[in-house]
Parts: sequence; structure tokens; C-alpha cells
Amino acid sequence: MSKHKILETPRLRLRPLEFSDFDRIVEFMGQQSVTDFLLFFTHPIIPEQVREWLKNVIEAKPEQCAYWAIIEKSQDKLIGILSLTMDSFHHKTEMGYWLDRDYWGMGYMPEAAWRSIEYVFEDLKLHRVDLTHMVANIRSQHVAQKLGFQLEGCWREGHFKNGTYKDVKIYGMLEVDYLRARKQRSQMPDSPA
Repeated sequence: MSKHKILETPRLRLRPLEFSDFDRIVEFMGQQSVTDFLLFFTHPIIPEQVREWLKNVIEAKPEQCAYWAIIEKSQDKLIGILSLTMDSFHHKTEMGYWLDRDYWGMGYMPEAAWRSIEYVFEDLKLHRVDLTHMVANIRSQHVAQKLGFQLEGCWREGHFKNGTYKDVKIYGMLEVDYLRARKQRSQMPDSPA
């Protein structure tokens, strides 16, 4: 598998992360409302931890993961990150995402996530996309539901964050779910997300 390609939507460009993104990533990951639901980062953000993480994801092999900067085209500004962690043996991937809080509620994350889902099923020919989020993260729940993910269960106290155990909702999208969601979307007028 070669390096993951740049993905486009009407309002967004998803391109591989670059070292030059570091300052912007630290800026929006410094928002507590963003880090509250990230597994490996806490508030206040530690820039060196972000630098090491960024180095690791940029240098990772494409068959292991894809990390895209979500660029809002009209401002040419990085507003979030979307990731796919690959499991080629089982023909699936796990999606993760986070967004600058200044861009919440504008439909950017469903738009970016849908484009990556198309990429997973159409280009990579995978069979399944997994998605998890802490139960308290209602925004991620809405994104998952809007995209057509199926709720499959809950890991009780499945993640440890800020000294406490957090329940985690588990979602899946099979290829058949994707085809159904794609058909529904094609019947909706002017739906960017």
C-alpha cells in the first residue's frame, strides 16, 4: 500500500499530517473541551508529548495507519485530525477524529468522516470500520449515528482517563451498512455530510 492520498469534499481537504502542523495542533489540542475525550492526551497539553506523537504518526507505515489534517478550504486552515488505524488481517480499520471547538456544530466532522469512509470501502476495499467514544462524548455519538454506524455495545469502564474509568460505546460499519448509507445519502438533496 502506498502513502494515503489526499481526500477532498466540497468544504474540506484531508491531507497527510506534516511536521509544519505542530503549532496549530498544539493550539487546538490545548482546548480542554477537545482533550477531555482524547485517550492519550490530557489538559493542559504537553507540547513535547504532541511532538513525539506527531513524529510517530508521520513516520508510521501506511499499512498501519493514516492520519489526515482536516483543512477548511476557504481559510486554508487546519481545523482537526482524522485517523484510521488499520487491521489488514481482519480487513478493517478503526476511525478516530477530533476537531477544533471553534468549528463544532458546522457539519465538518461528518463531512470529513464520510469521505474517509468512502475511501475505506471504495479504495482500500476493507470490510469494516470500527468507531468508539466515551459515553459522555455526545457529539461523537451524533456523528456516528449520522454516518450510519451501528451501535454494537459498551465496554464498561473500558478506558482509563484522568484517574477514572470511563464507559465506551462501540460502533461498527460493515460494507453492507456503507452501501445502505450511501444510497440514503444519494437520495438527500445537497447533503455535504
